Amino acid sequence: MAVLEKGIWYPDKDVHELLQEDVFHLPKNPEAGRYHLYMSLACPFAHRPYLVINYLGLEDAISVSSVAAKRYADGWLFDDENPDSVNGTQSLVSLYQKANPTYTGRVTVPVLWDKNENIIMGDDSASMAMDLATAWLPLAKNQVELVPDNLKAEITSLNDWLHQHVNRKVYHLGFATEQSAYDAASKVLFDALEKLNIRLGKSRYLHGSEITISDLFLMPTLVRFEAVYEVHFKANKKSLKSFEHLYQYMLDLVSIESIRETIDLDYMKLHYYFSHKQINPTGIVPAGPEISW
Repeated sequence: MAVLEKGIWYPDKDVHELLQEDVFHLPKNPEAGRYHLYMSLACPFAHRPYLVINYLGLEDAISVSSVAAKRYADGWLFDDENPDSVNGTQSLVSLYQKANPTYTGRVTVPVLWDKNENIIMGDDSASMAMDLATAWLPLAKNQVELVPDNLKAEITSLNDWLHQHVNRKVYHLGFATEQSAYDAASKVLFDALEKLNIRLGKSRYLHGSEITISDLFLMPTLVRFEAVYEVHFKANKKSLKSFEHLYQYMLDLVSIESIRETIDLDYMKLHYYFSHKQINPTGIVPAGPEISW
């Protein structure tokens, strides 16, 4: 869940803390053509359900669109390149208010919109991705078990570890305002990357020879690392390429067409470098680095 508070995007808040109020849940009975996923191509957390949809071939069951790359102090917007083709709103907060005119809670991506009832059915990326990979599997063209029953406990445990030590930890570096906080976050992140590198030296994917949803939770962070996190967030204690097995693992995943289609590096760079004025006050988007993959 990516959260906007006081004009700053905080995608690193603990999900369990955030879901105490204003909670939306996925529908229990999936129905093809009824729902639309609003997401941001920049947000690694919103990337999770989008990856599941594309990898499993659920795009006929759930349509998908992104908000605009540039985010201003008033939050997530739509523009000519990324319009709200479902409801015609100009901003994500307007979408929330369309669902509930008195709504004053958090405005987040992703959002699962019920086109029949004009309400928001889901807004937590982790649970949304898990539900799409399980309850929605019968509607998929590519019916791959991303959450096999015999691995469910291990997947849940690893996903939580990835969230705490990798996915949100890069933001602890990026938004750190004191050296001690930055140093502590850097140590946690790069220790975690080293553990993953060792793990992936022993197996092709995180849970063996087949892709699981854990891989789709880790990959969004990895594909943003070189273009954004190493420079913009100062996550540069070691380059991602120096983790040989982890880097090859990422290359393996992005070589899969249905996964690669979900990645837009130019959009990501524009969003991060333009929108995080507390980190990059000029909003200048760097020309590089060149990404070899």
